[in-house]
Formats: sequence, structure tokens, C-alpha cells
Amino acid sequence: MKRIHLQLIVIFSILFLFACESASVYTKNSSPAERKPRVAKERSKPNPGKTEYMVASWYGEPYHGRQTASGEVYNMYDFTAAHKTLPFGTKLRLINELNDKEAEVVINDRGPFIKGRDIDISYRTAQTLDMVNIGVTKLKVVYLE
Repeated sequence: MKRIHLQLIVIFSILFLFACESASVYTKNSSPAERKPRVAKERSKPNPGKTEYMVASWYGEPYHGRQTASGEVYNMYDFTAAHKTLPFGTKLRLINELNDKEAEVVINDRGPFIKGRDIDISYRTAQTLDMVNIGVTKLKVVYLE
């Protein structure tokens, strides 16, 4: 009887140790630069002329002057945007159909990270599209070269 108890203790101890093992994404030697948050897999550039609609929001302070995911420094007065999966350098024409205002942007960052939003645009782009006060709106997006 003692032997069965001992065997059960050993088996449960082994199972407990395996269950507690963590599957770390980083190694002990990985540098902070390698410890980036996971984002969706980057998709390929769509064909020029393709059109779709995206829910857009804008961002400015406190991100102005900080490094973007592409390595560029974010300038809230440039015509740039953040998207979760579009390749960096993708050029888009954004159209606010509520007022027929347009702006062209280049993807240089990742985001937005708020559910229900597809693209974050710079403050300057939001000014051009006259959506600063609205904050979030649906835009027509045309893929450029």
C-alpha cells in the first residue's frame, strides 16, 4: 500500500512540475529591443486601386517624438498612419465621405489597439479630413502604389 502511495506521489509531482513550466516568449539573454509586443502577421500590399472602408481614429500627443514600430520618429504633423498588418511604406488615400475631404498617408506604425478601430491617423491627417472633433469615423481607403 505504501508503494502505491509513493508511486502516486511521484506521478503527481512530475505532472505538477510539467504543468508549472512556463513557455516564455523571450530567452533570459534577450535584450529589451527584442521584447516587442506581438502583433498580427503583416499582410502583403494590396493591389493599387483596391478600395475598402476602415474605422479611423487619430493620435497625437503624447506619442509625438516617440519612435514608431517602423523605427521612424512619430511626427503628429506628418501625413502618416498606423495599421495592425499593412506593410510599412504602404500608401493610402483616405476619403472622409461626410465632407469629401481627402488625404494621402504612409503606414509607419502599428495600431490601433482599441477594438473596433482599423487605422490610426496622425493629428495633421485628422485636421485635413476635418475629423479632429469627431475623433472616430469611417473612412473610404484607396490603396496607392
